[in-house]
Amino acid sequence: MFTLTTPRILAAGLCLAPLFSSFAQEGEAVVVDPISVEAASEALLTAAGDAASSGLELPGDADLSGLEDSIGGFSLFPDLKVDLISSTSYIYDSNTTQSPVADSASLFAFAFGAVAKSGDATDRGAYYGFDYNGQAYLYADSSDDFGRDPYEHYFSGNVGVNGGKTRVALDVNYHRNNGNSIQWDRIERETRRAASHDYGFTLGVTRDLFRGDLNLAFGYTLRDFDPGTGFGDGQNVYSDISWLTSPSFAPKSGVGLGVRFGTDEFDGSPAQDFTTPSVRWNYRLSGKTALNSSVGYEFRSVDSPGAIDSEALVYSGGIGWAATSKTGFNFGFYRNVRPSYIFNGEDSTNTGVNLQMKNDLPGLFELNSRLGYENAEYSSTGVVAAAPLGRDDQFVRLSFELTHPLMLTDRLRGQWAVFYNFNQNDSTLPVYAFDQNITGIRFSLIY
Repeated sequence: MFTLTTPRILAAGLCLAPLFSSFAQEGEAVVVDPISVEAASEALLTAAGDAASSGLELPGDADLSGLEDSIGGFSLFPDLKVDLISSTSYIYDSNTTQSPVADSASLFAFAFGAVAKSGDATDRGAYYGFDYNGQAYLYADSSDDFGRDPYEHYFSGNVGVNGGKTRVALDVNYHRNNGNSIQWDRIERETRRAASHDYGFTLGVTRDLFRGDLNLAFGYTLRDFDPGTGFGDGQNVYSDISWLTSPSFAPKSGVGLGVRFGTDEFDGSPAQDFTTPSVRWNYRLSGKTALNSSVGYEFRSVDSPGAIDSEALVYSGGIGWAATSKTGFNFGFYRNVRPSYIFNGEDSTNTGVNLQMKNDLPGLFELNSRLGYENAEYSSTGVVAAAPLGRDDQFVRLSFELTHPLMLTDRLRGQWAVFYNFNQNDSTLPVYAFDQNITGIRFSLIY
């Protein structure tokens, strides 16, 4: 709820949706999220535009999508735009340990960061950008942090070249996760609040062909857990290739084939190689409605004698719909298979949906609502844990946030927000079940 987002990424994602749809992890929903719980800075940029526009209302679809539209900020170098962002939040957390025996706490969260960008991914030539945000968590009772470091850091950067017919994009990110995060999209069902260093890298290349695109992507992620957390490190390496064409009878759609292959390596478990051929499809009805989907069949092999290789249907999809200039919806669905961080020799098959709604209300108020559900079924790979543990989780998340912009000066904008999050995990292994209610108020500034 309080981590600062990257408007650059949101804007680029809208412009390069056909490219990034092939980069996304197979089996995860690919849909632009206009109301991410990391959207504090994006909401501030929008609020700045709202307050500056005639009559304090945005005309039509003129919702801000990037730093180039913001009122504040300053330029360090020609064409390099920088925005400085900060926020202060008061929070009540009913289950700070996310465990079956709840332990409540009150705390303050202080966020600070900077977002910079130069160039536009939709224009020919080079572009780059980066953002940093840090957070400090101060618990009313120091014992409620349970030894967690109060500071967290997140950095991401990107650079790309748009040559017209050929486009290259490189993204890197790093997150020092100390387990303090209580954002809706960072509540993790399995690892919960285990501290880790998280790294990510993605390189993508797309080439325009006759009535279609050839997309290549390479990616790497690593979660390096702290000693004593009880979790083994996990890393994923993948390559992805796809070709999508626009049929003459449906010029607004793209349909094609793709294949993703790579390796999952988790400490304590043998490496798993996977290959996932898939059919991919996207359709943009208008500037207000977009759909995408991918359906594939995944083959997993475990690098150990006597292991159980597996096959599974995997899919992902999303629908983005701007019903009116003041109301937007996003719906995503997915099914994927992942090794378990906590159970050596176990995989989980995860099936879920997410619904997100954004409503502009009278008086410049904005209501953001989110609902998520995931079912996770665990199964043995036949090594280490020879007998299945039979874990089956039902994970539900619900969130509401009401925001309002603050007019301070021509360059300094602000926002206040009140929010409520509910998280519940029901598990056949009671030790992994928890209920959690989070409420709070936040004040944010952007320059």
